[in-house]
Amino acid sequence: MVTAAELEVLTAAIATPYDASGAVDAGKLDALVQHYRDRGVEGIYCCGSSGEGLLLDADERTLVVETAVKASEGRIPVVAHVGAIGTRESIALAKRAQDAGAVAVSMIPPIYYHYPREAVIAHYRAVMDAIDIPMIVYNIPQFTGTEFTADSAAELLSDDRVIGVKQTAHNMFTLAQMRNRFPDKAYINGFDEVFLAALAAGARGTIGTTVGMQVELFIAIRRLLDAGDLAGAQRVQAMVNEIIAELVAIDVFPAAKYVSGRVVGDLGPARAPFAVLDADARRRLDALGERMDDCIAEASRI
Repeated sequence: MVTAAELEVLTAAIATPYDASGAVDAGKLDALVQHYRDRGVEGIYCCGSSGEGLLLDADERTLVVETAVKASEGRIPVVAHVGAIGTRESIALAKRAQDAGAVAVSMIPPIYYHYPREAVIAHYRAVMDAIDIPMIVYNIPQFTGTEFTADSAAELLSDDRVIGVKQTAHNMFTLAQMRNRFPDKAYINGFDEVFLAALAAGARGTIGTTVGMQVELFIAIRRLLDAGDLAGAQRVQAMVNEIIAELVAIDVFPAAKYVSGRVVGDLGPARAPFAVLDADARRRLDALGERMDDCIAEASRI
């Protein structure tokens, strides 16, 4: 069974490649996972926001997890996001993820309808009852409309089957409160642009859209902070944020997917209803890739 410490690492929220027909391209995904692993990425997160998980069907999501687990060769942990609109769907996805070899699952709270807190907790417990691997609670209130705090998540964090929280929110106060009340859980940052702030608030690892494409920068931030060089860590975080700002200005998930394809070839466009990147956006992203290489080289000298 995976431990909390083993999940507090630098984890790439991996894009899902498609072939020319729009089907999941397992070969490209295998190559991408291996490249990330060899480059220093310490974990893989499948079928989250970056992986277009909610735009994939159950068979596709299972294929992504199976492929990532095989490509990781047991050297880095693979976590599967199994959030869905209904509890039955999430249970089925969680069982498949466990069978595929994921070391843990992660899950957004149920979306669209407004559920009381008791129903949200019951949803998580129903999924955990169906599997033997741990759960990472995915706190992303700007997408789900549900925000977990130290109080509202207390019942879940008191459950031994919940191994930690993916805090995809800018609220560092909430993160620190959770850590103080439940110190044995894994606290994992989910917004790349606040990685340094999250470390200061008590997170140790991160699961992020840009981790795979610029993992050297995240390694540098952690190294510099551990060495007591706050100014150096701030400089590198500023580089990360420069990259993120341009991705967001273009269209963050399709843009990040395009840049991720620099290393293994075109990953295909993000699935509709995401818009297809036009020629100007692709030119900007090609230039951004070159700027990212410069930032990585600069960070290595700090």
